[in-house]
Amino acid sequence: MNISKFIQELKRRNVFKVAVAYAIAGWLIIQIVATVFPAFEFPGWTTQFVIILVGIGFPLALIFAWAFELTPEGLKKSKEVDITESVTDRTGKKLNGIIISVLSVAVFFLIVERVFFAKSSILEDAQTSATVETASIAVLPFVNMSSDSENEYFSDGLSEELLNALAKVEDMRVAGRTSSFKFKGQNENLSEIGAELGVAHILEGSVRKDGNRVRITAQLIKVDDGYHLWSETYDRELDNIFAIQEEISRRVLDQLKVFLLPEDEAELESIPTSDIEAYDAYLKANQLIINRDIDEINVAIELYNTAIKLDPSFAQAHAKLAHTYQLQNYYGNVPEEKAVESVLRHAQIAMDLNNQIGESHLAMGVYHDITRDFEKAQEFYLRSLELNPNLTDVYNLLGNIYIDELDEEEKWKEMVKQMYEVDPLNPLAIYNKGRVGLNEEDLEMAEEYFLMNMKKNPEFIPSYIGLAFMKSNAPVSKFDESFIAVHKAYSLDNNFTRSLSIMIYRLITLGMQEPATHYMDIMQRNFPESDDYLGLVDDFGEEFGDYSYYNKDKRDFSHLDPKNIPDFHISDQIDYAINTDDLDKAFQLFRFHYPELFDYSQELEEDNWRRIDLIELYNIAGKADSARMQTQKYCEFVETIPDLEEEGIDSDRYFFSRNWCLFLNNDFKSAQPFVEEMFTERRVIGFVNFVLRSDRPLDVNLRNSPEIRPLLLNVKKELDEQAENVRQYLIEQGEWKEEWEEN
Repeated sequence: MNISKFIQELKRRNVFKVAVAYAIAGWLIIQIVATVFPAFEFPGWTTQFVIILVGIGFPLALIFAWAFELTPEGLKKSKEVDITESVTDRTGKKLNGIIISVLSVAVFFLIVERVFFAKSSILEDAQTSATVETASIAVLPFVNMSSDSENEYFSDGLSEELLNALAKVEDMRVAGRTSSFKFKGQNENLSEIGAELGVAHILEGSVRKDGNRVRITAQLIKVDDGYHLWSETYDRELDNIFAIQEEISRRVLDQLKVFLLPEDEAELESIPTSDIEAYDAYLKANQLIINRDIDEINVAIELYNTAIKLDPSFAQAHAKLAHTYQLQNYYGNVPEEKAVESVLRHAQIAMDLNNQIGESHLAMGVYHDITRDFEKAQEFYLRSLELNPNLTDVYNLLGNIYIDELDEEEKWKEMVKQMYEVDPLNPLAIYNKGRVGLNEEDLEMAEEYFLMNMKKNPEFIPSYIGLAFMKSNAPVSKFDESFIAVHKAYSLDNNFTRSLSIMIYRLITLGMQEPATHYMDIMQRNFPESDDYLGLVDDFGEEFGDYSYYNKDKRDFSHLDPKNIPDFHISDQIDYAINTDDLDKAFQLFRFHYPELFDYSQELEEDNWRRIDLIELYNIAGKADSARMQTQKYCEFVETIPDLEEEGIDSDRYFFSRNWCLFLNNDFKSAQPFVEEMFTERRVIGFVNFVLRSDRPLDVNLRNSPEIRPLLLNVKKELDEQAENVRQYLIEQGEWKEEWEEN
């Protein structure tokens, strides 16, 4: 064969031009499909199918171009066309035009895709991205190149230890583990990853483990231009794995030109354990506690114990185990006194083994937190963050103390902000941003973050809980929508006790006793020791007059100082005593826990909300004079509230406290416009069914008042409509029982 003539014939028949035109058009089709199909949530195989079709079509197009020719009479086989009558030159010119046109479209698409689609991908969660700083880095999970899938945790462990080592360097911001590991197994553009995590550099690599040998490849990349600042391969004996981690860390720091103080250098030398199997168990456990799923928490406890059995001197494993026992109590069915014992034991061991790591101080902070010594807990949490600012759980725990116990809202917000900056893809960090929205009554912000979390982390149940709270809180007050939102969480994980408890609370608000009892029975049967169940028994009894659950499950706080007993438990004891006519016991509890309420000579600077319950107790006991004196004391304080609040007389605190003052004085005529505002504008309506059922003197007076009763009944209609929506939803879910219809 004459190659030269064959090539000339290929050119004459425009085979090369067809190849170029097809290649450009095919590339354009693939790019459009790869960009558009995911936006419409097409299955992943559809994109692959189009790529295969384009690939198959390429040789067919070349064969077609060789075998056929387009003539004025139509399509003919090339061998049937006389060469003197061939019009391939004109066809070639048309193909030139096609190539130029398709190339122009391709360039236009490339510009649009880079400017708009890529930008929207990066900015989809723009509010979640931190500012990119020079000394900032994310450590992506190293790729496991070994044939054994069990080595996956080994490669993850290398990444995690490098992350921890870099996080200890002053003035360097390191993306949190959860956020970095979100990109595991994903071949995403590094610039987009850097923008989403708010970092200027990325460390990535691979691990190949073979017997007792390991090959590690690491590379440091500048995300804005993709430039490789440094890369290196390490072939080492497996016994020296932590020395390799330190070596890689130091090389990265050197390349980033970060100045290390002597103490920083010492911190890099920390080796968590010399036992690789213990380390693997530890890493698996760390992954399992992220979603706060009680089944996974229980497995994590087993794994931490395995790690400790293999290496009793593994301080981080003891510390994480202590924290996980607290999670088991909070999300599961373990009595608090048992959890306190386990937390203390392992926190103390961790501190004894190594008090220079953040995890040990985290564990000791958890112990003081669970025993309600919040000042001490704060000290340990702050020291933990000094030692390791990437311990994202600490920001959450410390923030909860600030907002729930120490009444320091701004500090709580700062903790949420810092946690989010460190670990912007961590489900708990996103959830807390939604909580801030709820706290600030920015419902759009709250809903945005809760829905974002449900999209990014669909198995993280607290997001559904947060959305449920947003729906039930005033001014939304859609208790039916709240129930449905939390029921979806319950459907995903029926071992998450918080879901069950909130469902019951919503049913209580809507006056749906039968389904509420059904779910209470489930909680009593499966989670009788959980905080959520024990917190419900009194509210259920008070609302429906059924104290059978409370009688069976009184909570033992004998291990705590009386002053450290949770306030909700004191309330439960008082309410139970009142509702079971044990008034002497109720007065005894009031005098023991709230002696300041009985000092009439003391000028109030802050009021205790329990005073209203004490007034009710005096009225029930027939002690009208004492009730009047307490009411006078309360109302005197109410008039000082405008001087204490920034908003003055427009403050919510003054609005509701003034209402209570009018109620307690039976001045319902003056209260009527405020109640109307409370129901129609502020949408505070969740207590209406209780008022219509309760036998307490104040509630009886409210519902018998000609000024207030019509307002209560109007809200009752809306709550009944919401209850019907819940009934219809449960019917659709197959959970509504026929016997409930009779009531």
